[in-house]
Amino acid sequence: MRASPGYPREWLDRIPAIVFACLRPGELRILLYPGLGLADGGAPRDVPAGLIPPDLRMPNTPLWAQLDGDLKIVRVWRREIPKEDGGDTA
Repeated sequence: MRASPGYPREWLDRIPAIVFACLRPGELRILLYPGLGLADGGAPRDVPAGLIPPDLRMPNTPLWAQLDGDLKIVRVWRREIPKEDGGDTA
């Protein structure tokens, strides 16, 4: 079933997220839009661990998430944070 109302595709293609923890076997909790909403904690989502590559499963790993039209996470990849913003990369 498609989410209603439909969101513009560009709103779903690249959403900032971070890994929070592994709270249940086979699942990881990630926070979408960390630093916004829910007392600046973001929106928690439990996703299958297989959806996130093993090298990105450590807590506080910055990610990008892509959602489908039903607002389900379909892909994640590493989000590089510039050094001037407190990250590891230049």
